[in-house]
Amino acid sequence: CNYHGTCTADGACVCDSSEDDGFSLFYGTHCEFPRPCLQVASTNGDNWKIHQMADGKPWVAYGRGVYSYQSGLNMTIPEDDGLILLYSGSRWFVSFYEGAKQKSEEFWLDYSRELHSFWDSVYKKNTLYVSNPTSRSDPIAVDFFKIGRSGEKYGPLGELIPLQDPPGSGFFECAPEDMPIRDFIAQILSNQG
Repeated sequence: CNYHGTCTADGACVCDSSEDDGFSLFYGTHCEFPRPCLQVASTNGDNWKIHQMADGKPWVAYGRGVYSYQSGLNMTIPEDDGLILLYSGSRWFVSFYEGAKQKSEEFWLDYSRELHSFWDSVYKKNTLYVSNPTSRSDPIAVDFFKIGRSGEKYGPLGELIPLQDPPGSGFFECAPEDMPIRDFIAQILSNQG
């Protein structure tokens, strides 16, 4: 468990948790990834939080927290639908799921355990934005792209339109947990001008 947790009798790792909030200090099958930011905001002003399940534990896919959209995008998301930011094995995807809130927590846990973005065609059916390849435990300092046109000339993900300017500057920043998200987003936007 990389000295970041304890090994159970069946060989699974239980990563060390913070005494303050109960979230793990490390994530992954072998506690190999450092604790991610629990709340992130993009340079466009939208914000996301790691989704907590009913038992208070974070929702995880590929050893990384799954973020739920909170607010800020210039779009209306129907009440029963969901927008999530999840890691797919090599990239972060911002994906839209119609009827997401009508499905049970067990459905989503099974989904994230069995998720394979290409076999499940998540990148073609559900994904609005995709990151550069990364192994980070959160989407901080990673460039993201809007998925545009598709076709042979664009590759497997389609046309990739940069969301940050300049390229290489990353799309998400870690939002301090003790700062109201509105203040943090205002700070990000004022730094752009």
